[in-house]
Amino acid sequence: MRIVLGILILLSFLGALDDWWRSPVLLVLPVLGVVCFVLASRIAAQDRKIRELEKLLRAQFREQKAAADSSPMGAAAHAGATTASAPSGSGRQFAAPTDDESVFGWNEGADPGENFTFSAQEETSPAAPSQAVREAKPAAPDWLATAWSQALAWLTGGNPVVKVGLVVLFFGVSFLLKYASDHSLLPVELRMAGAGMLGVVLLALGWRLRHGNPVYALLVQGGGVGVLYLTIFAAARFLDMIPPLWALILMCAVVVFSGILAVLQNASALAVFGAAGGFLAPILLSTGQGSHVQLFGYYALLNLGVLGVAWYRTWRVLNLLGFACTFGIGALWGARFYAPEYFSTTEPFLILFFLMYGTVSILFARANSEQGRTRLDSALVFGLPLAAFGLQMALVRDMEMGGAFSCLGLALWYILPLKLMWKRSGGLGLLAEAHLALGVIFLSLAVPMALNASWTASTWALEGAGMIWLGLRQKRLVTRIFGLLLQVGAAVAFAASLSLWSLHLNEGHLLAGLFLGLGGFFSSWSYWACPEARLSREEQLPLALGLWGAAWWYGTWFFWAGEQVRPDPIFLAATLGTLGVWTVMHRRTLWFMPRHLAQFTVVLLLCSAVLWSGHPAADWGWIGWPLAVLAQFGMLFALEERWDARVRGWVHTLSAILVAVLALREAHRQVLIHVVQSGSWADAAAAVTGVLLLIVIVFPRLDWPLRRHFAAYLRAGGALAAFLLLWWIGACFVSGNPRPLPYVPILNPLDLTQALVLVTLAVWARKAVTHDVITDRRVERILPAVFALWAFVWMNVVVARTVHFLGDVPYAMESMFRSDVLQAAYSVLWSLAALGAMLLGRVRALRQSWLAGAGLLAVVVGKLFLIDLDGRGTVARIVSFLGVGLLMLVVGYFCPLPPKGEKS
Repeated sequence: MRIVLGILILLSFLGALDDWWRSPVLLVLPVLGVVCFVLASRIAAQDRKIRELEKLLRAQFREQKAAADSSPMGAAAHAGATTASAPSGSGRQFAAPTDDESVFGWNEGADPGENFTFSAQEETSPAAPSQAVREAKPAAPDWLATAWSQALAWLTGGNPVVKVGLVVLFFGVSFLLKYASDHSLLPVELRMAGAGMLGVVLLALGWRLRHGNPVYALLVQGGGVGVLYLTIFAAARFLDMIPPLWALILMCAVVVFSGILAVLQNASALAVFGAAGGFLAPILLSTGQGSHVQLFGYYALLNLGVLGVAWYRTWRVLNLLGFACTFGIGALWGARFYAPEYFSTTEPFLILFFLMYGTVSILFARANSEQGRTRLDSALVFGLPLAAFGLQMALVRDMEMGGAFSCLGLALWYILPLKLMWKRSGGLGLLAEAHLALGVIFLSLAVPMALNASWTASTWALEGAGMIWLGLRQKRLVTRIFGLLLQVGAAVAFAASLSLWSLHLNEGHLLAGLFLGLGGFFSSWSYWACPEARLSREEQLPLALGLWGAAWWYGTWFFWAGEQVRPDPIFLAATLGTLGVWTVMHRRTLWFMPRHLAQFTVVLLLCSAVLWSGHPAADWGWIGWPLAVLAQFGMLFALEERWDARVRGWVHTLSAILVAVLALREAHRQVLIHVVQSGSWADAAAAVTGVLLLIVIVFPRLDWPLRRHFAAYLRAGGALAAFLLLWWIGACFVSGNPRPLPYVPILNPLDLTQALVLVTLAVWARKAVTHDVITDRRVERILPAVFALWAFVWMNVVVARTVHFLGDVPYAMESMFRSDVLQAAYSVLWSLAALGAMLLGRVRALRQSWLAGAGLLAVVVGKLFLIDLDGRGTVARIVSFLGVGLLMLVVGYFCPLPPKGEKS
């Protein structure tokens, strides 16, 4: 406020010297501004006090109502208290407003809570309002009210007579100089010399009176400084008595002299007043033709004085004034006059000013630390890099890598002195944390300005992990949040480097994705290792960050390997290396993520085997995949006792499925390439391999892992059995040419393999029911009928293939249906099957088996008259009817219907 009043006085003095400023508007504007400022402040203060008053009244009303409702005589007591409160004084009263109070009963500048009075009876009464209402604090005053109160305190505090006298003296001197100039009473040199002498006399008088009346002395010295400023300004700007450069030198001398006086007397106001005049001098003396080097050189001298004062005094207002004027005026000059050719003469001054005020902030923190206070000039600590970086980016915007080197320089300035700051406690320790945050921010900004998106993602991922670790060590939530944001930013940078419609990954993407994964793993470990530093809402972050890292690590390997010609060896090597690391880490540490990720490895190997390994033994796969299987089972053996039984069982199951997939694919490929290029032989080889694996599972010989985890491997056998069943169904629609061998019914690769598959599936199903892998008892009851039906289907397929190869009938549905030979063969076969079912029912007393055979026989009879009868005059029709008739006679004699009382 003192600076504002000084500026208003200066403008008024100028108005008396120059014709343009002679307009009465110049004197009206400051007065109008002060009046508006006062009115706005009072209105804001009154609104705030009214809101606080209403809040207190509502609280009092709610409390009284609650007290009245809770008592047995609540209504009567409340009514009585309302009518008797005024005369008895037992209730809360408003003090009557006096002449010095507003109509609302508030004293200006007083605490709103002090305008309520309480009687002694109320203070001791049990029904007195709670302390929460009495101690209700008013809202924080707004800045208008604060500024008005400070201005009023300055005007009325200390020695107001002297302050008003100085203002009048300024006007008197200005009027005297103007009158002497208009009437030519004195030479202009003598007038200026007299004004200067007046300033020197005021300074000398103030210095002499500094011990007896220090307040009066400081005011007089301030007046002297102001008179000297105005004299130099008038002589240079309006009278052309001295060149502008010499005027700046003289004003700089006044600033230095006033600063010395302020430090010696510990008077911050005098230093601020002198510095304000010094910083405004170039603006007032400017003609638009001066050199920017002179301007910034002058400001460098002034800032050197501010730095000198900061070495002895912690005057925050002076520091902020110098910072605002230097960078504000510098920005205004740059916006109007800067050109790229001025870079070499402008950049050094920007660096110099940044270093000066960076040192000022350090001196401020050091001085407070020595006094036992933890205090920072936050406006300077965080405002300086923002202002300097903005101006620097404007200077280097046309330079390649200019922004990156600028950010790197700022980061080094903030990071290099950290070791010295950490050794100091208090203010410097807090300043070190602020410098660390700023250094990391500028270091992070340097990366995208210098490198591409992939390298930016890599750097930010590792930097974010480091920030999380540091935040946990220092127990600072803001640092951890910044680290998490950096990792998210790394993911965004990675996504930005990809094509919109393609996931094509190059080596840069591979490195960035892996660094993102490593950052997630390290962050997860850091959170797990520092449980005491975590907040309750961060309890799930170790698992979440571990999954984040796993997704990036394995996903990057997966997609990048998919871009290669032979993806499975690359992905296999990466997965095996990772599996080894997880196994070692899990055995040596208690971190939970290696256990989960080791369990997940078998899923990745299985995906690779299914998606890519058409020929697993190709391209060194004959070494890679056996090593992968050995490593997987070695990991299972090494971590046997550390896993949950259920999880361990499922990992064994998936591991067995992995072995089965690799074995089936390799057997099919080896037969097709090296034995015979026939699909039936290759398919049979794959099925036989599956049968052998299923037999190994059902009849285990190894104690570990087969016998010890028999149920788990039976589950894996279920997956293998499902595959074999699907293969068996598909094989029924294939003719199964056994070339180069001739076709012999049943004694050919496809027929024999299908029979072998059925027998093996029946054995596995029985074991699965016995060991509760299949728990549904209804399935157990229908299994014999199901396998009998499959055996019947297999016999029909064998007959169809025989007719196809021996009777030259195409192996197609329509051709087979029209073949009389096949229809006759089916009639005889179905009759034999019916005979067998009915014989079994008779011998085993299985009524349902006999009924099934009888039903099949009825179907045969219907088929004879509906289908076979079309072949009149053919041998096939004769064979059909004769064969079926004879078989029915045999059935009737040997297989009568079992009685109902026998078991079924």
